Amino acid sequence: MVCVKTIEITCNSTECLCIPKRGHGRGSTCYHFPRQSPRRKVSKTQRENSVRDDREKPQTAKDVFNTSSCIPPPYRCPHPRMQFYLYTRTTQEKGELLNTLDNDSLKYSKFNPKYPTKIVVHGFGGGRNLSPSTDMRNAYFKRGNYNIIIVDYGTLVKEPCIGQIEWAPRFASLCIAQLVEYVQYHPTKGVRPEKIHTIGYSVGAHILGLVANHITDGKLGRITGLDPTIFFYMGNNRSRDLDYTDALFVDILHTGAGILGQWGPNGHADFYVNGGSSQPGCAHDTIFQTLSCDHTKVTPYFIESINSRAGFWAGPCPSLFSYLIGWCEPKDTEYVLMGEHVTHNARGVYYVTTNAKPPYARGFPGKSRRLRSITSYS
Repeated sequence: MVCVKTIEITCNSTECLCIPKRGHGRGSTCYHFPRQSPRRKVSKTQRENSVRDDREKPQTAKDVFNTSSCIPPPYRCPHPRMQFYLYTRTTQEKGELLNTLDNDSLKYSKFNPKYPTKIVVHGFGGGRNLSPSTDMRNAYFKRGNYNIIIVDYGTLVKEPCIGQIEWAPRFASLCIAQLVEYVQYHPTKGVRPEKIHTIGYSVGAHILGLVANHITDGKLGRITGLDPTIFFYMGNNRSRDLDYTDALFVDILHTGAGILGQWGPNGHADFYVNGGSSQPGCAHDTIFQTLSCDHTKVTPYFIESINSRAGFWAGPCPSLFSYLIGWCEPKDTEYVLMGEHVTHNARGVYYVTTNAKPPYARGFPGKSRRLRSITSYS
């Protein structure tokens, strides 16, 4: 099937999504997604009665789960409810909306291919003008010049859309892959995928893992997964999970592992913060608030790592049990920084201990200190 532009095609039982290929190839890559059930023709009176009945009660079990967070058709990229905003030091207060079908959009933006490029994908309840997206931008711009592209799909993740759980993340990954190739093949401001660092929180981490399946030339340079969600991504089907095959380097931070976050390990380097499941300072009145705090605590850790002078130094340990009872004493040469400045040579499982309050980083443990302090959290 060859398409000359992004179009929607109606098939027997699916809707096809065609994404135009860039670069030297021709045509488009086409994908299939569930089509909305066909509607039979009804009279005006029937429609009026139907609308009145619908307002009174749900008609099916699925109606109970219908929300405004479901992706509306047509299913094609770019999608109006998934937007890409570019932020630079000169536009950090108001981002520039990028149109991946128009080369002039990037050409006349403040995007500078000489600066490091970061693509950030938030999780449930997120958005470009909400924390942690805003805090992360501020931290990077405090450090220097960057191209920060926020994938804003906030209206689609206000609440779960049960009917689209199976394919919605895959659809999102296709649109982000289109963004990556848009930047890659831009005639004047092109940046190879290998030079791009992507950061995903919760479900955003898994979406970035799926992006790798749709990049036709090259590979993402780095994916940082911030406590990838455990929901909907369990089992042996690694093609749906973020893992070490999805980028040249994949580092994953775990703070709610085994509860709201995946246990892993999944990446080249997996960092288990304070054991990986429970975070200091997260004791709340309800269990949901506590677990939610454990899961979201990963973002302030990573954001602090961008400019931290002390650093989150992590060391290897034979087991979680050994870490918890303080039996881990790595050599100085075995410690690595967790977060923004991690070495891409890091491999395996690492543990790191933090303070309960900012600044969270404790600095380098040193020769006379064990990986996990036997004293209370400061």
